[in-house]
Amino acid sequence: MEENRRETKRMNKARVARLISEAGAISKNEVSARLGLSMPTTLQHVKELTEAGYVVENGELESTGGRKAKTLSIAKDAGYAAGMDITMDAILFVLVNMRKELVRKARIRVPFAKDFSYYEAMANWLRVFLEQTGVEEDKILGVGITLPGVVNQNEKLLRHSHVLQVENMSFKGFEELSGYRCEVESDAGGAAYAETAGRSGDLVYLSLNDTVGGAILLNQSFYKGAEDRSGQFGHMKRERNGRLCYCGGRGCLDAYCSAKALQGDEPSLEAFFEKVRKRDRESKRRLDEYLEDLAAAVSDLRMAFGCDILVGGKAGGYLKEFRKELDRKVLECDRLDLDTSFLDFGKCHAEAAAYGAAMRLVDRFFEEM
Repeated sequence: MEENRRETKRMNKARVARLISEAGAISKNEVSARLGLSMPTTLQHVKELTEAGYVVENGELESTGGRKAKTLSIAKDAGYAAGMDITMDAILFVLVNMRKELVRKARIRVPFAKDFSYYEAMANWLRVFLEQTGVEEDKILGVGITLPGVVNQNEKLLRHSHVLQVENMSFKGFEELSGYRCEVESDAGGAAYAETAGRSGDLVYLSLNDTVGGAILLNQSFYKGAEDRSGQFGHMKRERNGRLCYCGGRGCLDAYCSAKALQGDEPSLEAFFEKVRKRDRESKRRLDEYLEDLAAAVSDLRMAFGCDILVGGKAGGYLKEFRKELDRKVLECDRLDLDTSFLDFGKCHAEAAAYGAAMRLVDRFFEEM
């Protein structure tokens, strides 16, 4: 009986902390009302969270008469989480604070290799990155690692990755090497977590990075599918016997809608879009073809899931500028919708995967506290 009471108290305190975290700034009265807790219970939890250094009073709400209500927020320096996005030739590091604000980021060239030396390099560069932030070790909640491929989060296992050309690579040992709690997920899953934060309703996230992937948000949870294989949108067929895909197949969407497919021989996406803005004929032609293929993919996803579509990733970050052209092409494919209000673009772009992995660790802290 006493154990049940303690667990209920712990869960309610965690609910209070999560709500304050999600709200950004909120009054005690609103916490009480939204969670259905009595005011004395709410005040007690807020007091304990404040004394522990997790919650601060940092403002006042507009008064409708009488005394202004103080607002509660998460103390941004109460803790930090790191994110690492692994690619073939580099690691992107990010650090977020308890308010999920991006504090620092750095891209460090570390060629991928399937041997122990790579784990050591990961741990060493993480240590260097964190030392440069000046954050105390005991304030680091953990490290979220994102990888291009199919990931088993529970086992901390990269099942397979065509990009990295590796199968069944475990990251369990990285916890011991780094000295921090470690969580692993796909790069598309991490990006989706960052881009869908604060959104409500079902949603499909389409990630347009060097490879094409995505995630499916149903009933406020990510649908994983059998063996964590959901969201492999890059391998939907765009054209029968079409362009060669890195998976060995032909006609996969990845060969048409990845950031690499758009960039072509240009040194960067920025260089490509600079040519488009200067009305270079070949660049404009390639972008037009790309938008045709993307519009068909968006329409297919809309028909399959019937929910909002969020386009993100490195290429997605540039496409908002060409929204009108994409909208027109989507409606040419989609004869069932009257407009494209279901289509939106992400905001995090290149660092979305690492940022989402770090954000998840902050949320996990409040869930488990």
